[in-house]
Amino acid sequence: MCMKKFSQYLESHFFVSGIIIFTLLFLPGLSGCGDKQPFTFSVAADIQYSDKDTRINRHYRESIERLKDYVEFLNNGSHAFMIQLGDVIDGYSDDANRSAGELEVVLGVLDKLQIPAYHVVGNHCMSAGEDVLKTSFSLDRFFYDFSFPGARGWRFVVIDGNDAGYGIVSEGQVKWFRSVLIDAAANDERVLVFSHYALLREAAANHRMAQPDPLLEAMDETGNVAAWFAGHDHAGGYAYRNGVHHLTLKGMVESPVNNAYISVELLDDMIRITGYGDETSRDLLLE
Repeated sequence: MCMKKFSQYLESHFFVSGIIIFTLLFLPGLSGCGDKQPFTFSVAADIQYSDKDTRINRHYRESIERLKDYVEFLNNGSHAFMIQLGDVIDGYSDDANRSAGELEVVLGVLDKLQIPAYHVVGNHCMSAGEDVLKTSFSLDRFFYDFSFPGARGWRFVVIDGNDAGYGIVSEGQVKWFRSVLIDAAANDERVLVFSHYALLREAAANHRMAQPDPLLEAMDETGNVAAWFAGHDHAGGYAYRNGVHHLTLKGMVESPVNNAYISVELLDDMIRITGYGDETSRDLLLE
């Protein structure tokens, strides 16, 4: 081989080697720059606004200001959606029109959201009337399920805890719930459930679902529910049962200074809860 050809060979050889070394050393790190961000949404419970004086640590009037702060937080963030867990108003059992008027005040704030909002109906919400709630929340019924772009492998389910009475779910809704869980399992989807009422005493020491057993049995059968989010018991709480995390959020109406809400990140091996204000942060490991 002449010196000229040998020189060309060396240049070509070292050029190719350099590319290989660069690829091995640097491209794996660079590829991480384009990793998909975790799917994130937000949850709040028991806004319970009303034009009433504070009673039993429930700051009814102040809660609308905390809701405004929450909406501003969401509009400056990167959440895919928010869901409220019921009792957006305190309401008046003897005055549906007045309850509906206060619902309009809350919706006037929520209308400023730049992300989708989903709704759970609580017992206090019912004071505004079923038809008013369906119109206000754009719902045909108060139990439903949905999927969301970017949350592949997850199903979101909303429970109506009052369709057969206070804290009681009808047989028809339990049948529907079971069918949704079966369908989600067939599609290899984990399920997150949102309800006004917690199911377990350990997760809500003071107030919870009156008849939780049919729902617990349905979840035990399929084994694909990852977490149950609830409100109603303003003190909040947490419990773990048969692979399901039961998380009860604190009431915004009882957090007049610090507020109370969470961000939820869906990761491969856990659900990461970031608490704001009086809420607690925690990592919920997935089985």
